[in-house]
Amino acid sequence: MSRDGGPGSRIGRAALVREITGPMTYPATMVRVRVDERLIDPEYLVLAWESRAVRRQIESSIRQGSGLRHIAARNLERVRLPLPPRAEQEQIKTSLALWLARVDEEEAIVRTTLRQIEDLRTLVIDRGVVGRTTPGPQADPEPTIATAHPSPLPAVPEGWRWIPLGELAEVMRGPTVDSRRAAERHGVEVGSLRPAEFRGERWAHERMPTVRLDADTAEANRLSPGDILFVLSGEHDSIGLARVWEQDSPHRMYVPSHHVARVRIAGDALHARLLALYANGPGRRRLRDAARGTAHLASLGLDQLRRTLVPVPPLAEQGALLASLEAWDGGLSSVTTSAEEAMAMADQLRDGCREQALAGRPPRGAAPSSENDIRPEGAVTVPPPTPARQPVDQPFEVERQAEQLWAAYPPLSDDGLTTLEYAEQVTYLLFLKAAQELRHRPLNRVDLLGRDAWDELVLHEGTELTGHYGALLAELGKHGGVIGRIFHKAHNPLRRPVHLQNLIQQVRAELSWWDERPEWRAPVFDAFLARCSGDRRTAAGQYFTRRDLIDAVVACTRPTVEDTIVDPAAGTGGFLVRSFEHIARHLPPGVPPAQRERLSHGAIRGTELVDTAARLASMNLFLHGVGRLDGDRAAIEVRDSLAESPGHRATLVLADPPLGQRRSVVPSASTPGLHDAADIAFVRPDFWAATSHQQLNFLQHVYTLLEIGGRAAVVVPDGVLFTGGAGEQVRRQLLKQCDVHTLLRLPFGFSGVSSAVKLNVLFFEKAPARPDGSPATRRLWVYDLRTEHATAADAQDSPSSGLDAFVTAYRPGHPPDTRAASPVFKPYPVEALLAAPGVNLDLGADLREEEPAGAHEPHLIAQQISARLEDAWRRFTRIAEELTPPRDTRTFRSG
Repeated sequence: MSRDGGPGSRIGRAALVREITGPMTYPATMVRVRVDERLIDPEYLVLAWESRAVRRQIESSIRQGSGLRHIAARNLERVRLPLPPRAEQEQIKTSLALWLARVDEEEAIVRTTLRQIEDLRTLVIDRGVVGRTTPGPQADPEPTIATAHPSPLPAVPEGWRWIPLGELAEVMRGPTVDSRRAAERHGVEVGSLRPAEFRGERWAHERMPTVRLDADTAEANRLSPGDILFVLSGEHDSIGLARVWEQDSPHRMYVPSHHVARVRIAGDALHARLLALYANGPGRRRLRDAARGTAHLASLGLDQLRRTLVPVPPLAEQGALLASLEAWDGGLSSVTTSAEEAMAMADQLRDGCREQALAGRPPRGAAPSSENDIRPEGAVTVPPPTPARQPVDQPFEVERQAEQLWAAYPPLSDDGLTTLEYAEQVTYLLFLKAAQELRHRPLNRVDLLGRDAWDELVLHEGTELTGHYGALLAELGKHGGVIGRIFHKAHNPLRRPVHLQNLIQQVRAELSWWDERPEWRAPVFDAFLARCSGDRRTAAGQYFTRRDLIDAVVACTRPTVEDTIVDPAAGTGGFLVRSFEHIARHLPPGVPPAQRERLSHGAIRGTELVDTAARLASMNLFLHGVGRLDGDRAAIEVRDSLAESPGHRATLVLADPPLGQRRSVVPSASTPGLHDAADIAFVRPDFWAATSHQQLNFLQHVYTLLEIGGRAAVVVPDGVLFTGGAGEQVRRQLLKQCDVHTLLRLPFGFSGVSSAVKLNVLFFEKAPARPDGSPATRRLWVYDLRTEHATAADAQDSPSSGLDAFVTAYRPGHPPDTRAASPVFKPYPVEALLAAPGVNLDLGADLREEEPAGAHEPHLIAQQISARLEDAWRRFTRIAEELTPPRDTRTFRSG
């Protein structure tokens, strides 16, 4: 047993001497314990010595000496420990050894998986930075370029170029500091960035050493946000390591040391983060090969770095490529983080098993009960998937019918039909079926088309069918109102007549419930759209917001028959449909007929940029009772919401704007030097700030849509909460002009575009101007659904801490002042928000309860580990699905 000579955590530790191979003794810093094996098993003593009860006794007796901590041998002799009968000691020792071996085995398997994930991340990034993510012809590197590397360069897509780094950027080494003048108080004190600071996710400003330089040298070498830093000398594995300097300090100037090169891109030829990704991937291997070195150290010349060839994509592609690579990196990192968190708890599990065993309750089931329980070598335990919760507001039959509508799609996908195209064809057929019903019903007949187009389809076959169907779609597309909106630019994407005929027959067979159960129509179509949105490979989810999230938002905003409700990014109309349903369920008695008519025709409207989503939303609204098929004005308007100031205001705006940059832009006079459309700021005179950031523009647009006193709930990604520049201006003005009272932080899984994107919901009300100029916001309540749940699936399976709990804590219809703080719900005063650097709203609840009793029970710890690993497994399964290539009917290859 150790008694001194090391850090306090090691004092009093015990180890068993199992074998003596020759003469051996021990130093004075240790104590030898020789037990009476009739009373105590030596292995049991070592196990018991690690228990918390024993450790507390030892640590209370540790004394501080001259630089060392120690414990007297007599104090070790006085330590009391649990001593069961000798037979029970053997049982405890055997059972615990088996359990600890199982934990070690599972931990080793997960560690191996983590290494595979890291290999996958490297592969994805390495292929992406040389254009291997984009299908198309590849261009060989230009043979005339003098390369500093003997190995051949990989091929890149057409339009890409290999360019020496020195032609793209200013490359300079950090200054040399005169050690003889280090103690002199001359010049200015600056932070010196060494290779050691490159490790870690963030720059550790407080740990960087400082040096003194004359003012001219310091200014010439000063780092600015966007500079890329390369390690030029040091250990072999650090050569060529690159980092982007993205944040500066207002308190100190920073310069690179002499072992680091500063690379400053000229203009906008190449994005700094793309260069860093390449340099840390395939480029770094080439730089290390070019470096000169000894057994332990290496160096890279500045000229070699300048001659290094880097791949340069076309300017218009760089933003999308960077976003794609960072999304993959973020998704894989989230999986790794969850697994690492689980593995960090492995030691807690070991301690919990040990404590339970020493308390006379050895863990059960440690040993395999049969040969079937023995794991074959290399096998991996797959955590059971979390069962999906069945929606409570739809009968099982509705879900079954929606699934049957979807079942017709997989055979048609071989003909190149996408999920959205299939949803369009189903929409067309549902319209024709509805038109037939209106034409033949006994009372109040409406002949929309002047013929029975539904029955006509059944009478045609082969090329006559495709010709008739195409002509019918073109004819209906010329109509106005709702019909024209549904069939605008409609076409038949099915190339083979047999597939169109099978689709018509299948959908016709699956519509047997249409006339018998009209109350199913709306929920079946809504559930069908939800099923279509799950296909991430066709990006169908970008037009669809999770219905459980919509229900929570609608429950909090409480739309009424008095409201004018607008969604400027309508998608498939989820927010509008659920708002209408909420109003219908809570309709007060005595509502005048004119107001009822307004509810169905004019009180609910939306805007959508994409024709496909607009036609799906129009059909969805009609089936729910908003509008008429023979109406002269559709509830969904197809145009760019951001293109102009709104002509009409709303009392309630609900929106889930699309992710990404602007899809159409208006150049800003203040940014004449920008050439890439993604970088051109969007300018509107009623906006607070000009920016190309689409979500910030939508947030400003929602403000302009609201009447004074109007309410809004907007879904935004994390970046909206902390992005600098225009983002800071928008957040500051929003806090001043509106009562921004609630922020809901959502875990992974709520984005229909990428599983790596985290979303939030901002709730606010537009306030009248205050005479004293004080902000309209008093305090922002932050509900952190991420505190206990890593993904949306966790929140679904935990109603007490999921969206239902959020609605309860929100207290719809009551002032925010009546809310109660909790470990996941915390208010922030507006003064603190406005005073924060950059008006950063990237906040959490940041409240924790004390650790509950029994938290160290091994079964509880094992459940927490299992939950984290199941989360990692579930997210990696989604990533694997997204990596699966779509089917190509011309060159279909499995796997």
